Amino acid sequence: MNYHEGALARATEISTEPSSPTRDEYYKICLHHLKTGELKQAEARCREGLASDANHAGLLHLMAGVSLLNGNYDAAVEWACRALTNEMKAAYLATLGTALQGKGLQEQALEAFQRAVALDPVDPTIWENYGNALNRAGHVNPASLCFLIARAYQKLPFLAECRSVPRNGWNALTEQFNPHLQSRSAPNEARDPIHCFWSNAPLSEMSHLSLQSMIRQGHPVKLYTFDNVAAMQARVPPGVMVLDAGNIVPGAIYQHAVLNSEIRYFSDIFRYAVLHEFGGWWLDTDVVLVKPLHFATEHVFSAQWSGVEDGHVCVGDVMRAPKGSLHMANLYALSLQRLFSEKRVEYGAVGPLLLSEYLLAAGDEELQSSILPPTTFNAIDRREVDLFASESRVGFELLSDPRVTGVHLWGKMWAERGLRFDAVPDQSVAGYLKKLVLEPNWLTQLAAKFDSDKGAIHKGQAAHHYTRVYHELFRSKALEPIRILEIGLCRGRVQGAAQDQVPSLQMWLEYFPNAEVIGADIEDFRWFSHPRVRIHRVDQGDRNMLAELGATEKPLDIIIDDGSHASVHQHLTLGVLFPSLKPGGLFVIEDLDWQPPEIPSNGAPLVKDVLNAMKLSGSFASNVMTEAEAKFIADEVDEILLNDSFRELMTRGKLGGLGVLRRKAHPSQTH
Repeated sequence: MNYHEGALARATEISTEPSSPTRDEYYKICLHHLKTGELKQAEARCREGLASDANHAGLLHLMAGVSLLNGNYDAAVEWACRALTNEMKAAYLATLGTALQGKGLQEQALEAFQRAVALDPVDPTIWENYGNALNRAGHVNPASLCFLIARAYQKLPFLAECRSVPRNGWNALTEQFNPHLQSRSAPNEARDPIHCFWSNAPLSEMSHLSLQSMIRQGHPVKLYTFDNVAAMQARVPPGVMVLDAGNIVPGAIYQHAVLNSEIRYFSDIFRYAVLHEFGGWWLDTDVVLVKPLHFATEHVFSAQWSGVEDGHVCVGDVMRAPKGSLHMANLYALSLQRLFSEKRVEYGAVGPLLLSEYLLAAGDEELQSSILPPTTFNAIDRREVDLFASESRVGFELLSDPRVTGVHLWGKMWAERGLRFDAVPDQSVAGYLKKLVLEPNWLTQLAAKFDSDKGAIHKGQAAHHYTRVYHELFRSKALEPIRILEIGLCRGRVQGAAQDQVPSLQMWLEYFPNAEVIGADIEDFRWFSHPRVRIHRVDQGDRNMLAELGATEKPLDIIIDDGSHASVHQHLTLGVLFPSLKPGGLFVIEDLDWQPPEIPSNGAPLVKDVLNAMKLSGSFASNVMTEAEAKFIADEVDEILLNDSFRELMTRGKLGGLGVLRRKAHPSQTH
């Protein structure tokens, strides 16, 4: 199909002939005639239009198209050149290239196509016709690359669309791409094993972080090596199993690949073999998981933002396949053929290039429906690695999409950019990931930093240590743009301390770098100012004020009641604000074992007792809530967790001082 035919296939606007058509109406009429194969009518109307405007580039181009379809290549060249004289457009250059090709002028045709793709690098029809011209000229590999680029822009349209929108809008372009490929919430399912490879160098700090993140998300992790297995086992994080890579791929292939290319080349081969042998996941050791891997399809592949011009559309940093996968067997065989027979040892030849060809060129719809958009693992592109080491917010914002499951650090690019992973600032994305993954409980450290009693120690005494629970509950959403409301902001008049900071809000701001943090208190904390913080003055005993707060701030991902701790207020706050919680959201009630003596209970039962009873009966009993509020909670609560306050446990022997209610997720909700 030549370019002109491609344009006809895409035409959707068809006009009827008016009595006195304008030049643009002539163009539409002629285009309609061409689409329906009425070449004589198309030519006649084009000539009528050109009679009134001999320089109308669109009509001149259509005349070139008519000539092409009639096999008159000389006329097609003449008309196309006239069109280009009046307006330089990629479509006109492509038509000229097709006409020159028809005349047997291969070099001139290729030059026209080169100029066309330079002018419009995302039009798949131009790339396809350029590929046809290269094939006719005997340039097989460049032709294959052109066909691959054409398929990439056809099948992954966001790769073209991202050129015309701001960088912070790219993730939005992928929202409708393979929407079935979303991480599922499956906390009780066994997690698939992850396979990795490392050899011929000391384990890097970045790889240690990557492996630790996989263990933290509950996956069995197997690291394969050609180095000494026992020595490597001593260096990896606990829980990683080190195995001999020679049991999967012969060492001779490893030596040949490394001798003729680089170790990354062999790694690309190895991943196909190990996934075919055992099934599960492959992850590069520069991918940091921030969520468990739960996807609905047997095969999973990843796309990246850049590299289309090199055919590096899909990347093998994260892949999933079942044991015995025919696709993994095929890719393994093709990679060995490329290594030994074709001797193609350039970077990516058996990795991104081969994988992209395999997934896109064959037209296998099932395979293409298994490709994840860049957002999931490659939200920050390999050309943007500086963002990992920068203290700006740009990198955090790119990772804020709820679909982000892992962060590919693109380790190869760090050395090329002269970046040092061991020297990144604490407030950078890389520094944040180190703290989130490597620290046993970073949130507890943040509580100590900001002097919050939610941590392990407060003012030299044992504190509640709620952060041990919060870290496990919240960490999968750490990078998401969640909305968290905390009621009760540590009043100085109660704790006898100067109120010159707001410990909880400061802790949440650092732990959730993309969150909106909302604070509410009976005292006025509006003096605290931060771009991601809003403050409300609310009395927990005032139903109307609570209702106004919920209406203003819903929907919320997390609500934490650390207010007065009076049961009557806890009942009222839960009843009024629980509907403001998003499906799947968490409502947390702190300090269930302490009741302020100055606030009358009005007969309200202890919330802890009500929650324990609800776990048994499924109903919520409250003389403070309305009947509708209590029923809503009973119907909408999916899970109740009761955890200990260490302070209450150690001083009074009280269990279950922290209550967590999880709202039911909608059936369609995947996160």
